[in-house]
Amino acid sequence: MTEPARALIGALSLLLGLAGFAKARHPGPSTEALRAAGIPGPGIVARTVGTCELVIAAAGLAFPGRLGGAIVAVAFGCLALGAWVASRGAGQVACGCFGDADGAAFGPRHVVTNLLCAVAAGGAVLAAPSSLAERFSRHPDAAVVTLLLAAVLSLALRQWLRGGGVRGLEGSALRLVDSSAAALESRFSRRSALVRMAVAGSALSVAPLRYLLYPGTALGVVVPGSCDEGLCTDGYTAFCCEINQGVNGCPAGTFVGGWWMCTDYRGHQLCEGAGVRYYVDCNALPGPGFPGGCRCADGSCDKRRVACNIFRYGQCNTQIEGTTAVVCRVVTCENPGRIDRFNCSTSVMVDDAVCGHEAGCLEPPPIQLPGVGGA
Repeated sequence: MTEPARALIGALSLLLGLAGFAKARHPGPSTEALRAAGIPGPGIVARTVGTCELVIAAAGLAFPGRLGGAIVAVAFGCLALGAWVASRGAGQVACGCFGDADGAAFGPRHVVTNLLCAVAAGGAVLAAPSSLAERFSRHPDAAVVTLLLAAVLSLALRQWLRGGGVRGLEGSALRLVDSSAAALESRFSRRSALVRMAVAGSALSVAPLRYLLYPGTALGVVVPGSCDEGLCTDGYTAFCCEINQGVNGCPAGTFVGGWWMCTDYRGHQLCEGAGVRYYVDCNALPGPGFPGGCRCADGSCDKRRVACNIFRYGQCNTQIEGTTAVVCRVVTCENPGRIDRFNCSTSVMVDDAVCGHEAGCLEPPPIQLPGVGGA
């Protein structure tokens, strides 16, 4: 439960930071709203509120969970009270909460949302999560993913408070993902972050109440049975040849959903000597799901899982809509974008962490499929 609580406190802290930064840059709209509400010294109040929001945002991100969360909860309680007072006199003047003169006016939207944020922050305090700053010092890759999830949630709340719709939120989220990926790619594997987010998303899909209300990790929710060690807990999916009678191809009931590559393959199985390997995700066809559901291959904790990660890269078969569970992985020595029957683009994703992934059914000589380049 600590990870969702940490992300929630982070999201609310970032929301305060966005509001404070906007008021610091463009205090005019907020000043006008406070003046319309009859607040004395509206310019000074607007700047003071913005400064306090920035300080509280920093505290929420840096202080331990209980202290940071409590500070954030009190801040949103005060904002709810302020929104209620302002809504009684400001009329239809935009609140200027985020430095915009065309946003929503003070009203029930702001009062109720701020109250709910105060209650949510107070609830997150009970989980006593560590701060994001501490998380970065111990597990930087996990902290990055938590921060990105917090940022998406904060953007959603910002969009809601500004009176915007889904289209604006979608644009903001896409810009966030693109800029974050570019900034982090030099230090972290983009796929590593995506895998973590996929596992968290899978946990929310498979058992949302268990993930949000009980202690443990997202992976602990997704991994079937009682496995607490072994390959079934490493976050990756089994090879198709392990569940498809030795055939290194997508089984019935699946389609090619996306692919990535390993750029430094030094193993002695399929693609030996090539130096590179391509991994193709076989996603379950939309509908009732893959037979057997989420499980470890052959029911063994020593084998990676099947149909658990609800995730899709999306470079392949774009005519099939939706994101479904990755059932298994196919290995090929040729770029999947050049294999006609896969129907993929050549857009590249890289994860060298999979270079060491092997299975007995990938021992040469592999089953040769026409046009698949050794798959």
